[in-house]
Amino acid sequence: MKKFSIPVPGNPFLKFLPVISLFVFAAFFIPLAGSVFLFGLPMILFVSGTIHGLIKTATTFLISFSLFLILAMLLHLNVPAIAVFAIGAAGLFMAITAVKNYSIEKTIIYPSLFIVLAVCFSFVYDGFLLAANPWQLVQKYIAATIAENVKLYSQLPLKAEDINYVKDNAKNMIDGFTQIFPSMVIIAAVLIVWMNFLLGNKLLKRSGIIYPEFAALARWKAPDLIIWIFIVSGALFLVPQKDVNFIGLNIFLVVCFIYLLQGLAIVSFLFQTRNVPAFFRYFFYFLIAVQQILMIPMVAIGLFDIWIDFRKFFQKDQTTV
Repeated sequence: MKKFSIPVPGNPFLKFLPVISLFVFAAFFIPLAGSVFLFGLPMILFVSGTIHGLIKTATTFLISFSLFLILAMLLHLNVPAIAVFAIGAAGLFMAITAVKNYSIEKTIIYPSLFIVLAVCFSFVYDGFLLAANPWQLVQKYIAATIAENVKLYSQLPLKAEDINYVKDNAKNMIDGFTQIFPSMVIIAAVLIVWMNFLLGNKLLKRSGIIYPEFAALARWKAPDLIIWIFIVSGALFLVPQKDVNFIGLNIFLVVCFIYLLQGLAIVSFLFQTRNVPAFFRYFFYFLIAVQQILMIPMVAIGLFDIWIDFRKFFQKDQTTV
């Protein structure tokens, strides 16, 4: 495995020191743009930990985190300390699994699981401090988030009836998002790790570091066992019991997300075999992000790949051209 080197005097890791500190600082203290830095932090730590070593990277992150946390406490500022620590630690976990040549599934699942556990800890800890039910705190959090969005929409040049529609249906939205909150947390955690992994893996390739386990991401396929979880979770909708429906709904959404990732991997394979220009690839992914209805056919492609094997079909079709 080729090590990355920068043709400048001094230690190449010194270039990463201010970058890591900047991302942690922005995640702590910059209100809106800080979210971008927060969700990009795992990539920075993943790349730095892989290239320059886990100890150096982890030490820099922890020192930066501690100093900025102390500063926030002295200034009596309310900062997302748990979120910064959890998402940053996820990047370090990504580097650990990559260095140990773990499979792509473990490289994504372990850091995602840490983020999910951190979210659970946050609500349980706050519930303990406030002597409240953690699930009630979840409802209050969702209600506050929707209220903030309504306030934001009111400041945008939108039609009055559209804003009123959101206000009138706020309670239904709170109930709906509360029902799917567990799956939302899992999907968000996996999505954060997955996106940071893809971007970080590209940077590592440019640096000359290639892991065999990650070389064929376009060929990734979910285990066949997942289809039975998909079927059983769908069948739970038929059970006339709210708690059972709640469990089935959340499992169903998580499985659909797994098939969405598989569908995107198949599309990525098609783009590679057809040498589709990068502009059209990113434009297609952008359309999926802004038009969520397109996610449904992506899920269907991932699901039916169990029987059709689209990649084999595309590869065979290419050889006949």
